[in-house]
Amino acid sequence: MGLCGMLTWIAFSSCQSESSPLKPASNAESKVWDRDQAQVEYRLAQAELRLAKSDQLYLVLDFGRKQIELRLRGAVVWGCPIQLAQTDSQEVEKFSTRFVGRGERVLLPLADKYLFAAEDKTSDSVLAIVGEVTNVDPELLQREVPERFQLFWDNGLTMEVRTAVAGKPISVPKSALVELQHALRSPFGGEAYLFLNTNPDDALTLYRAAKRGMPTLIYPPQ
Repeated sequence: MGLCGMLTWIAFSSCQSESSPLKPASNAESKVWDRDQAQVEYRLAQAELRLAKSDQLYLVLDFGRKQIELRLRGAVVWGCPIQLAQTDSQEVEKFSTRFVGRGERVLLPLADKYLFAAEDKTSDSVLAIVGEVTNVDPELLQREVPERFQLFWDNGLTMEVRTAVAGKPISVPKSALVELQHALRSPFGGEAYLFLNTNPDDALTLYRAAKRGMPTLIYPPQ
C-alpha cells in the first residue's frame, strides 16, 4: 500500500470510530469494588459459621431485611419486623456504622439491658413460647410485659424497644439516672440511638431472651 493509500485508510478508519457510538460499560466494569463492604460480608459469613457450631442463642439485627431474629445453631427460632419509631434513615446508618467500624467487626456481645416500665401480667401461652426460645421453664419466668426497655452494646450503641402497653415504672430513680447518662453522651456524638416499636408478645420474648454477653450480629442496610 502506497503512502496515499495508507493516509486514505487512516482517515476512513478515524471517521468510522467517531461516528460509531461508544458501547456502554458492562455491570462488571462499572461496579466499583467496596473494600469495607467486602470485609463486612466476609466477617459475617465467618461469624455465622462459628455461631452455627455452638449451642449459644444469638441475636441478629438485619437492617437489610428489616428483621430482628434470635437464632440457635444457625436456625431462626424467633423473629419480628424492625419497625422504627423514627423515620430518619441516617439514624440506622449511624448505628450500623458505629457497630461495624471500618468493617473490622460484625459481632458484639450485649453489654446490658434495662426495663423502664412494664405491665404485671403475661398469658401462659406467651410464657410457653418465651420458655421454648430461651430454654427456661415457663413457670420460672416473670410475668411482666414490657412497656419500654433498652438494650446496650459497647461503643455507645443503644436500642430502645417500645410497646403500647400502659405499664408501671420499675424504678423511677434508676430510670432517671439512665436517662441522664444518655443526655450527657448525646451532645458529643458519643451514642447511636434507635427507637423500635413492637407488639407486647415480641417485646417480652426479646427482653427475656436478651442476656448479658449474648452475641449480636448486624447486617447493615443495603
